Amino acid sequence: MLQQATPSDVISEPESGAHRSPMTRDEAGDGPTIAAAVDLFFGDLRLAPRTKKTYWHGIAKFLRHLSQHEGIDPEQAPVSALRPDHVTSFASILVPSDIRTPEEVSQMRTAQNNISAVRKFCSYLTSYDLNPDLAGDRIKTRISAMMPRFTPPPPDVRLSDLEEIIAYIDTLPREEKAHLELRRLKVRAMLRFLFRSGVRVSELCALRRRDVDLSDGAASIYRAKGGKSRTVHFDGETASALTAYWSLRGDPLRGAGALPAFSGRDRIGIPGSAISPRTVEHIVAGLAEAAGVESDVTPHSFRHGLATELVRRRVRESTVQTILGHASPATTRIYVHKSAVEVADEYQDAFGPYRAPRDSAAD
Repeated sequence: MLQQATPSDVISEPESGAHRSPMTRDEAGDGPTIAAAVDLFFGDLRLAPRTKKTYWHGIAKFLRHLSQHEGIDPEQAPVSALRPDHVTSFASILVPSDIRTPEEVSQMRTAQNNISAVRKFCSYLTSYDLNPDLAGDRIKTRISAMMPRFTPPPPDVRLSDLEEIIAYIDTLPREEKAHLELRRLKVRAMLRFLFRSGVRVSELCALRRRDVDLSDGAASIYRAKGGKSRTVHFDGETASALTAYWSLRGDPLRGAGALPAFSGRDRIGIPGSAISPRTVEHIVAGLAEAAGVESDVTPHSFRHGLATELVRRRVRESTVQTILGHASPATTRIYVHKSAVEVADEYQDAFGPYRAPRDSAAD
C-alpha cells in the first residue's frame, strides 16, 4: 500500500489564475510535462474547495506512484508518456482484495476517491488532445474489471442522537449578555436549518438572506455540488428560529438580502462575513459533546438524519432524491438506507417490538 502523500510531496498547488509553463520539457512537440499538465488541469477546472482538495490528494498519490513504481519522473516526463496501464497498476495497489472489515471499507472508499480523481485528469488530457491514449471508456472498463463487488454500508447516523442535540439546544437558557444571546439564537437557527433542509455545510455557509423565503418555508441553493441549483424546504419552527436570530442581529430594513444568512462573528448591528464550514463543524462537535452524544456527529450527519426521517415517514424515494439534490437514485438509496429501516420495522411488526435485556446486576 502506498504511503499517504500530500500534494506538496510531488507537486505544488498553483496560485489562482497562474499556470506553470506547459512546455517545460520541450518546445518541439512533446507537449507539457505530466506535472505541468496537472497545473493546467487544476487551473482550467472550476472545482469546489473540498473537491479540489480531494483531487489534489488523489493525483499527488498517482504521481508518487509513477515515480516510485513506474520509473517516471512527473517533472521531466512528457504527458504523452502516460498509458492506461499506469492507471490500472495504480488502482490495483489501492483496491483491497476483499471488503469485509470497517478498515477495508474505508480503504475502498479512499481508493474510489483517488481513482476518480485520476480518471478525471485522464479525461481532461484526452479532451484537450494532450494524450488521446487515455480515453475514459478504456480506463473505466479496465478498472471495473478489477473492482470487487462493493455496496457502501449505510451511514452510521442515529436519528435519536441528532434529536438529542436539537433538544439540548432548545433547553439552553437565555443569555443576559446580548452578544452571547445572539450566538445562542444563531446556533439554534443553524442546527434546525441543517436538520430540516438537508443542505450540505458548504451550501449553508453560502446562503444569503435573499435566498431564504420565510413566507413559503423554502430556500434557493445556487450552484451546489455538480454546479446544480435546487430548492430546499424547512418547517415553521426553523422559520421562527431564523426570524429571532436575524431580528436580534439588527439587520437593516434595506439591503438585508445581501447579508449572510449565518454570520461568522456575532455582533449586533454588524452582520460581518459568512460563517465558515470549519466553524460550523466546530460548533456541531461542541454541541454533541455538551449534549452527551457519544457518536461522531458532523454537520453532514443532519443531512443523513433528514433523509432517514423522510423515509420513516414514507416519503417517496424520488422526492428524497430531489430534496437532497442527488443526480443518481443509487446515491439516495445509500444515504437513506431504506431497506434497513423497512426491514427492521416489518420484522418487529411480525414478532413484536424489540426489548433490550435488563441489566443482570439490577435483578
